[in-house]
Amino acid sequence: MTGYLSINDYIVGYTPKDYAGHMPEGEVRLDCSLGVNADLLGNCIFDRLHRFEQKTVLYTGNVAKILSDGDYNGIKYYPHDETLKQALASWYHDHGVGAGWLSEENFLLGNGSYDILCNINLMCLTWGRTVLGHAPQFTAYIDHVNCSGSWYEAYYMKKEQNYRFSTEEYLRQMSLDHSLFIVENPNNPTGQIIPLEDLRRIVEKAASMQTVMVVDEAYAEYMPFSNSAVNLVKEFPNLIVTRSLSKGWGMAGIRLGYAVTAADGPIMEQLKKLVLPFNSNALARELVLTALQSDLENADDPFGVKETEKKKRAVIDAVGQLNNAYGRNLQIAATYEKTPIMLLYYDHGDADFDLQAHFMKAGLLTVSCGTYEGLGPESIRLMLPQTEDMPLLLELLERSIQSLPV
Repeated sequence: MTGYLSINDYIVGYTPKDYAGHMPEGEVRLDCSLGVNADLLGNCIFDRLHRFEQKTVLYTGNVAKILSDGDYNGIKYYPHDETLKQALASWYHDHGVGAGWLSEENFLLGNGSYDILCNINLMCLTWGRTVLGHAPQFTAYIDHVNCSGSWYEAYYMKKEQNYRFSTEEYLRQMSLDHSLFIVENPNNPTGQIIPLEDLRRIVEKAASMQTVMVVDEAYAEYMPFSNSAVNLVKEFPNLIVTRSLSKGWGMAGIRLGYAVTAADGPIMEQLKKLVLPFNSNALARELVLTALQSDLENADDPFGVKETEKKKRAVIDAVGQLNNAYGRNLQIAATYEKTPIMLLYYDHGDADFDLQAHFMKAGLLTVSCGTYEGLGPESIRLMLPQTEDMPLLLELLERSIQSLPV
């Protein structure tokens, strides 16, 4: 009890981990912080926005003439149809996933994938229960676990292994003491991926313990469909996969995400009880439906993965060359060459060294990893910018690495 207000003590006594909210002093010349696709949205999105039109009636005396019937029903009324879920199932079928079994019944929509993650916590965690995640991991999820009165336990990816995820170590840490398991694939902030066969082993062990397994695939558009845990949903009723429209699709502002799980399994049945009525807004549904059903500008590579790989290789090569040129040792954690994020860290003996503030001196804004579990202020997450900004990024990287303390 806090004073005379009956506010949950777990919330009052908890300090949330800062997630890209801290702005260091200095002028921003290039923003490489929040994880949103740097490429422009497809024209189909704006065409759909422009088609929203109010019904127009011209009154001449007692005669009413309808000039336009309008196109607004999609946002005027509560969203409750299954059209978007059907389109999502078709999107997966078109990319070789779920043919013959994946349908709209496997999908659950949310106000961003984080909304679904919070409901999963409500479903599986109560006071004193424990979830096993890994560190580093998306910090806002950890906040919700702790504010619910539950315990967050992590398998720590080790610096001496360059923060590479070890399936064997995660498996060894899994136990019946855990009420929920969660892994990210790709990982935030390193950008590395877990091979599907390794994921299968983790999900299988969770199933043997009759425990829910969450695979958070927020950045999944940057890895092959064949590596998505959605491929395992039919086989494992304890599995739920969360995905977002914020990253690869570049629509973070519309706040829509979804989950995929067994249609007739216990997760879907119980999770539906926790979903707020109409929890994904109608405008977001219309725009996502348009994107899924349209011929995108680059149908062979709709998320710009090939260009992302080129940009990431350029950064990795530049860091190596600049380290050699200036006698520094800025490190890049284990990562996957096609994801647009990476973890950089500089370990030179000063535990208080603030790498985000150092980069900001050159005008390069990144996300500090100071509040990520298992990391500290000597590390940052960098998000690749638009292709046209790559020369500026490389320039600011050189200035930053050259001035790193020895």
